[in-house]
Amino acid sequence: MSVNITFTLTVTALRDEAQAREVVRSLDEVMEDERIQDQVNLGVAWDGDGTAFVSGETDFPLSISRFHQWQPDFESHVRFAVEEAAPGARVVLDWGYPDLERRPAVG
Repeated sequence: MSVNITFTLTVTALRDEAQAREVVRSLDEVMEDERIQDQVNLGVAWDGDGTAFVSGETDFPLSISRFHQWQPDFESHVRFAVEEAAPGARVVLDWGYPDLERRPAVG
């Protein structure tokens, strides 16, 4: 059985823009390995004080078979890729389940 999911990804505590770009490159490889590279946007962004961070999100819900098995492996691959490119960086991966979210009542 498959489930529709979305996710957002944020990587902070980066040294500089060059390190942020290396994290993006490393995460791009993970997305390619998972064959979702065309459905996930990753890039470098800057917070209010000019500190670089990495931001990413799905373009639309992804249909993932055996999500309960895939999710921990995917999270592990993401964390490993970030750690390789930026030791000590902080990764936040938030999941969304659009099929379970309430739709507004039509009135």
